[in-house]
Amino acid sequence: MESLIVLFLLLNPLLDVSSFYDLPINIVIRGLYLALIVLLMIKDKKNIKLLGLLLGFGIVEILFQRFYLSFSFINSISNTFRFLYLPISILFFKNFCFKKYDKRKVLAEVLLVYLGTYLMSYVLGTGESAYYEGDGKEGFKGIFSSINEFSAIALCLIPIAVNYLKEKKNYILLSLVFILTILTSLLIGTKVLFFGLIIFIIYFLYQEKELFLKRKRIEKVLIISLLVFISIISIYLFTKTRIYNNMVTQRSFFKPDSIFEYINNVIFNNRLSFIEENFNYFIKSNPMRWLLGIGINIYDVKMVEIDIFDIIFRYGIIGMGLFILIFSKIRLKDISSSEKFSLILLILISLTSGHVLIYPNVCIYIALILSKNKVIE
Repeated sequence: MESLIVLFLLLNPLLDVSSFYDLPINIVIRGLYLALIVLLMIKDKKNIKLLGLLLGFGIVEILFQRFYLSFSFINSISNTFRFLYLPISILFFKNFCFKKYDKRKVLAEVLLVYLGTYLMSYVLGTGESAYYEGDGKEGFKGIFSSINEFSAIALCLIPIAVNYLKEKKNYILLSLVFILTILTSLLIGTKVLFFGLIIFIIYFLYQEKELFLKRKRIEKVLIISLLVFISIISIYLFTKTRIYNNMVTQRSFFKPDSIFEYINNVIFNNRLSFIEENFNYFIKSNPMRWLLGIGINIYDVKMVEIDIFDIIFRYGIIGMGLFILIFSKIRLKDISSSEKFSLILLILISLTSGHVLIYPNVCIYIALILSKNKVIE
C-alpha cells in the first residue's frame, strides 16, 4: 500500500498537467485513490463512525444537488468529491505511517518535478499566459490549469524539501530548489508564491539563528550589513517584477479611495466583495440551502476563493460543521516543525487566495503532513 501511495504522489504533477489538457485521467486516478482509502478504512474499521458521517453526507449532497439544485449528475458527483477529498484523506493519513519510504524525500522529489515541469514548459514555450490578453497583466502559468493551485503546492512543499536536503547536507540540490522556486515565482506574476517564499526565507534564516549567534562580533556586523544591503537591492528589483507591475495595474483599474478598498481590490483581488455577494445570495435562500449549500455550479455569484467561505456557502452549515469536526481530530504533536510551517502556509493561503481545502490536488498535502514518517536512512 505504501508503494501505491508514493506512486500516486509522484504522479500528481502529471495529473495536474493532464487536467490542463482536459484529459480524464486526472479524475479517474484521484477517484480510484479516494475509493481505495475508503475501502481500506472500512476493512480496518478505523474512524468508521466519522467516515460513515462523511459518506452519508456525500450521498445526501449528491442527491440534493442533482434533484433539488438541478445540477447534472456528473457535476453533483464532482462537487461532492471535492468536498470529501480532504476530510477522508485526513482520517486515513492521520493513522498512516511511512516505513519503507522517507516521506520528506518523496515530497522533495514531487516539488522538483513540479518546478521542472513548469520551467521546462516556459523554455519550450508550450504553456499559456496566466492572464487574458488585454488585462494589462503579465504572468505565465505553464501547462497547469490553475496557477493558484500550483503556487500553493510549491509553497507548501518547500519547507519540507529544504529541511530534508539540509539534514542530508545536499547543499547543491538545496540551492537549486531555492533558485528554481525564485525563478518560478517571478515568472508566474502572482503574489502567493513570491510573498510566501519571502515568509519562508525569513523563517529559514530564523531557524539558523544559532549559527549567527556563535559568530564573532565583526562577523555579525558584516552579516547584518549584507542582509540589509540585499534587502534594499531586493526591494528595488521587486519594482521591476511582474508581480509589482500587476499590482500597479490592479490599482490603476480599481482606483481604490481607501485602505479597505486597496486591501480588497489590490491584495485580495476583490474577494472581500465576493463574500458580501455570496452572503446576500445565501441568506436569501431557503433553509435547505442553508443546511446543504447553494452548490458550486451557481453562476449568479462568483465563488469567494477564500476557502472557509466557499465551504459554508457552497456546502452549507452541515458541510462546514463536518469540516470543523474532522479538523478537531487532528493532533499536531508528532508533526515536525517544517511540516507545521507548511501547514501554516497552506492555511494562510486558504484564508487569502483560496484554492486549498476543496481542491484535491492541493489539499492532499494537508493530509500527508499528518502522516507519520518512521524511515531512518
